[in-house]
Amino acid sequence: MTTMTLLVLLIAGHVLADFYFQPAHWIVQRNQRHFSAPCLYWHGAIHGLLAALILGLTTEIHPLTVAAYALLLGASHIVIDGLKSYAGTSMKAFVADQLAHLLVIGFIVMLVWQPEQATVSAWLKQSLNYQTFAVITGYLLVLRPVSIIIRQVLAPWSTAMEADKPAEQSETSLQAAGQNIGYLERVLVFTFILLNQFAAIGFLLAAKSVFRFGDLRQSEDKKLTEYVMLGTLTSFALTIAIGLLVSSVATELPLGK
Repeated sequence: MTTMTLLVLLIAGHVLADFYFQPAHWIVQRNQRHFSAPCLYWHGAIHGLLAALILGLTTEIHPLTVAAYALLLGASHIVIDGLKSYAGTSMKAFVADQLAHLLVIGFIVMLVWQPEQATVSAWLKQSLNYQTFAVITGYLLVLRPVSIIIRQVLAPWSTAMEADKPAEQSETSLQAAGQNIGYLERVLVFTFILLNQFAAIGFLLAAKSVFRFGDLRQSEDKKLTEYVMLGTLTSFALTIAIGLLVSSVATELPLGK
């Protein structure tokens, strides 16, 4: 077990707890009730439990120390998210919130890491390493976290687009289809980067542009065209950035050679 492996594992646990194990109504309740929202404390407990599980399985530090570090991480999450609830849902608040969580995780890794104490079973050493966890974390990031960032980026224009949208338009679209298409699109782009197939990314972008061209031409709406282009380019840019970062961290992948 290395410091990098422990760091990546804790970040993966953070992504799971923050973006996959937190229902949307928890966020709404937290923003309305702030520190009096019970879900805020449940959310902190989930983070603490995941941290305890990771530390307990991958290190040999004393169980009471594991509990103390897990409590620190969970409590910090409650405080940070509680403070964020007063700042609303702006991009600045989101970025500051995530950076604060990452700083806490980094601090805990510095406290925990002692080479003479941290060990892992032989089979885990052979099958899992920080490169593997970096790739897994990358896939987690390009799904819901990137969707939230795109929503934040497009927020200033979303209200205007909803106001201009015809009432019958919602009936001609599959429910949540756009979101699922975005998920699949980002998974493909991320995979292409890991495989060092950058030409395939251009092909995917071109194919999407061809399919969307007819709709945008028929709509004769410049605002819609710009809105779709902004969303698509933001999605691709964020996914490419995450892919390049993961590829450089995981030294066995193309950019790490």
